[in-house]
Amino acid sequence: ADLRTSFAGLELKNPLIVSSSGLTNSAAKNKKWEEAGAAAVVLKSVFEEQILLHAGQMDNYGHTDGDDYMVQYVRNHQLNETISLIRDTKEQCSIPVIASINCHSDSEWGEYAALFEQAGADALEINILSRRTARDYHAGSFQQMHVNVLKQVIKDIKIPVGVRLGSN
Repeated sequence: ADLRTSFAGLELKNPLIVSSSGLTNSAAKNKKWEEAGAAAVVLKSVFEEQILLHAGQMDNYGHTDGDDYMVQYVRNHQLNETISLIRDTKEQCSIPVIASINCHSDSEWGEYAALFEQAGADALEINILSRRTARDYHAGSFQQMHVNVLKQVIKDIKIPVGVRLGSN
């Protein structure tokens, strides 16, 4: 049977895509998924809030410059790990590799998406997680944040981008 299909502008040999999780956090695992018949893999997500949490846990400086440095250091380390994962997976696998970002702001994700594209990602998945808990919440601001993140990301890359909308 011919199971070919398309997903996010990618031509796939079948509809089996391994989702972003700990099951896709190494090139060796991704190669096994390919050997098992997967048509694409979505790599383990880079989590913005995890980067900020790690940087905050390392914050003992009490100085703005030190705090900024730690956030940038942790962010770059996490992004370099993802770039290495993309490159290693592309070297070992012939199936499409989809990078994944889990964010709650539109900060530098466009720049990082471009780095993921340069590393060889065939597409990008964006997960936007933000709870509407602010007292001064205005109708439509949550939805506008999604639009802002997407605009920031797509202006810097040419690969397909999918946005995953959560239940919130």
